[in-house]
Amino acid sequence: MIKKCFLIFIGIICALLVIISFPFLKENNSIIIPKKLNLKNGDLILRCGISAASYAVLLADSKTEFSHIGIISIENDIPYVIHAVPHKNPYIKKDKLLEFLNGKNASKYAIYRTNFNEIILKKVVFEAQKFYKNKCIFDTNYDLNTDTKLYCTELILKAFKNGGILLKITTNELNYGIGKHNIIFPSEFTKPPIFKRII
Repeated sequence: MIKKCFLIFIGIICALLVIISFPFLKENNSIIIPKKLNLKNGDLILRCGISAASYAVLLADSKTEFSHIGIISIENDIPYVIHAVPHKNPYIKKDKLLEFLNGKNASKYAIYRTNFNEIILKKVVFEAQKFYKNKCIFDTNYDLNTDTKLYCTELILKAFKNGGILLKITTNELNYGIGKHNIIFPSEFTKPPIFKRII
């Protein structure tokens, strides 16, 4: 019952944010992407979305300029982004970089790189790919105890964990008036010394 009320409450807040922000949103927003990004397996890509859900994340986390995160998977020299996002198709997504950063999805982005070696990061990416191949779905309950349902930051955390790296990530309490919920914000993956912004 509390989870249902939470979702209704968030929905109302998001709708209000969209109405208030509507004059400032641009459907054909374009992001300039350098031709040579020199991306590597395991790089983390964060974007600032333009959806109502993105505004809700930004409102809740004052420490960030980004609302969503994915992990880079290089396949045949093509960069893909594996990520979990609320969508009409509930499964974990694997998008080409340009689709992930399309103006209908994002207004800006950043790339973060970890200080782990290539062999370890290959394992981490393999674990992220498994979530995609196993058709895990987006976790609308934001429950860290389930492994077949994941939200964006949970996917990153568990890919590292399953690849043998236990990250010290803090959950943040989101108090939404009728209850409390512990979630991981994208800003947790931007903290030095492990994560370094390269773009």
